[in-house]
Amino acid sequence: MQQTNLISKNMMEDLVDDRLEELMRFSGVCCCERCRADVRTLSLNTLPAKYVMSTSGDVYVRFQSLEPQMQADIVTAIMNAIEVVRANPRHDKYFCY
Repeated sequence: MQQTNLISKNMMEDLVDDRLEELMRFSGVCCCERCRADVRTLSLNTLPAKYVMSTSGDVYVRFQSLEPQMQADIVTAIMNAIEVVRANPRHDKYFCY
């Protein structure tokens, strides 16, 4: 029997990443690597994890992500995180662009 390396993955990371850049640019917040990482982390900490271990699991979570409520939850989490980071950047305010 061939052994397969199974790795669990939180698909919510991909779903947040799909919207992160667009929403950060739209909001006008600093898009440096540190601010992006902070927004991403804050967003993921407020969203439920969606772990998968197979391609079929990936497809199911991607299908769920098309639901308007999940999309709204993701956008809300990102926008809330953007406001936190905008108010409390972890670098000199003059660094922001």
